[in-house]
Amino acid sequence: MLNHFLTSAPDTSQRTKFYQDNRFVLFLWVLITLIFVIDSWATHRYNNYLIFENTFRNLLQEKSLYAWYPAYHEDANHYGPIFSVLIAPFALLPNWIGLLFWNLFNCFLLFKAVQTLPLSEDKKVMIGYIAIPCLIESMLNQQFNAGAAALMILSYTQINKDKGIWSAFCIVLGTFIKLYGIVGLAFFFFARRKPVFVLWLIMWSIVIFLLPMLFASPDFVAQSYIDWKNSLIGKNMLNVSGGGDISIMGFFRQLLNQPGISNFLFLTIGSLVFMLPFSRTVSFSKARFQLMILSSVMLFPVLFSTGAEDCTFIISIMGVGIWYVKENNKVMKKILLPVLLIITCNFPLLLFPSFAKAHPLWLAIISFPYFLVWLRVINIATRDRLAHEEETEKLTALVD
Repeated sequence: MLNHFLTSAPDTSQRTKFYQDNRFVLFLWVLITLIFVIDSWATHRYNNYLIFENTFRNLLQEKSLYAWYPAYHEDANHYGPIFSVLIAPFALLPNWIGLLFWNLFNCFLLFKAVQTLPLSEDKKVMIGYIAIPCLIESMLNQQFNAGAAALMILSYTQINKDKGIWSAFCIVLGTFIKLYGIVGLAFFFFARRKPVFVLWLIMWSIVIFLLPMLFASPDFVAQSYIDWKNSLIGKNMLNVSGGGDISIMGFFRQLLNQPGISNFLFLTIGSLVFMLPFSRTVSFSKARFQLMILSSVMLFPVLFSTGAEDCTFIISIMGVGIWYVKENNKVMKKILLPVLLIITCNFPLLLFPSFAKAHPLWLAIISFPYFLVWLRVINIATRDRLAHEEETEKLTALVD
């Protein structure tokens, strides 16, 4: 029904319905953003934003970017040193205004990234609607995850437009902020001028590594990268031992009641599956294949990260949206997407929070439908009929 609601071919004798217009999707996204900013103002819930804006102050004062500062906020920062530079324009504003512009920045950046996808307008509209449950989580938590998703999409769309310099920038910036962006290196295989692309990657890596040194000493910045590594290791250990791991690795550990299964085993198997489509070099130039790889790139790092949170799935939901608009199997679409959206809303946590927190499997189950979508994406990308299906899809579009 959702598919019919959003993708039914418009009657040329009638004007496009307002809900089929990307401007209406943008209106909804901005409305959601403003609602949760106002909610934060009303409840004085600024914690995550305070963590972020405090990193710029700590950079200027050369205080640890990863220590706990209970006088300012709960928890600690886990983003790379370059993030303290990215947040600077917002940190210079009063917190209530900074939070407003921070959330709007993430909202607009992701929306703009979606508009760069090589898809028809109706498919972009559909992706916009599919993303809404996870957008709510992201805006509620004041996180950078929407921005991280945008950088991953732009990593592909810029290389697709033969703008390797900007694709490399997005990959490197995303990696230096959150590590997830490193999977964008998969798009190297789609670069028309690979040696030049590698040079851009090296250049941006040097620039972004050094950029915080405009505000602090080289020794402090270098030590900050070491501290960042240690903070991520510590967070991983805490999530695995404390039952807060909602990745697919945490799901299977809880399901099998085997908390000792190592991340290395999961990551090895996951990486091998992730690389399977790249054996089909003849498909590298096919648009549908490339979009399936983009979908996989956005699903894989969240599924296999012990640091994943419910608000992190705004990254994965974009991969789901891309899969959905390119999926030809109607049965798959009718089953997988509704189940995924229902579980994404995490009703056990919303309705029975005490029970859900006491039974980590109910928290980790959020990753399972994303995992099924990822396996389906890998299956599509590795099938011999991919090229034929792409041609069939083009003919169908012409007939419609």
